[in-house]
Amino acid sequence: MLPALGAAAAVSALLAIVADWNETKPRIFLLLKPLTTLLIIGIALLAPPGTYRDLILAGLILSLLGDVFLMFEGNGPFMGGLSSFLIAHFLFGWTYLHGVDIESVPLWAGVFVLYGLAFSFVLLPRAGSLAIPVLVYGAALMGMAITASIRYVNVDDASGILVLIGASLFVLSDSALGARKFLGRYTGAQGVILSTYWSAIGLMALSAHASA
Repeated sequence: MLPALGAAAAVSALLAIVADWNETKPRIFLLLKPLTTLLIIGIALLAPPGTYRDLILAGLILSLLGDVFLMFEGNGPFMGGLSSFLIAHFLFGWTYLHGVDIESVPLWAGVFVLYGLAFSFVLLPRAGSLAIPVLVYGAALMGMAITASIRYVNVDDASGILVLIGASLFVLSDSALGARKFLGRYTGAQGVILSTYWSAIGLMALSAHASA
């Protein structure tokens, strides 16, 4: 069942990206985008029940809500998506520290802080009235990535590497989204944003299996 769901999610993601490559949002895309995330939620649902899985599921459901908001244009839907993903990142970060006996915090996790500061320096002057919400969101995103780094160095199972790669891809996806929103549209933006995003949450869903 798990391989079938993974394959279905991959096919749905590919079709969604191809359908909206030029960002015209055809009807098929409006169907495929939430469908892909729902299939990834299904992957997490197949993991053995437990607090870790349930928290991942809650974060993925909020991500699905964010997906729906971001299918529409304007600052209102953008803020709806931002808020949904903001809460999701807090949940993901809490999840990554669940059951972890923190013995060390990797110094290299500071790369996420440095990247966040550098990207904010470029983005915020162009964000206008959205500068504060974007700054808060960016801090939560980098915090989520740092907790993934902490899990990676403090657990023995594969969930650590899965969430670390997933968090890194989430940072890349949101960076690509922020660049499109505030710096200007560019060719292939939708492909970069969605491929990294779905890969990120797919790995997070799989981490629920690895941590069981």
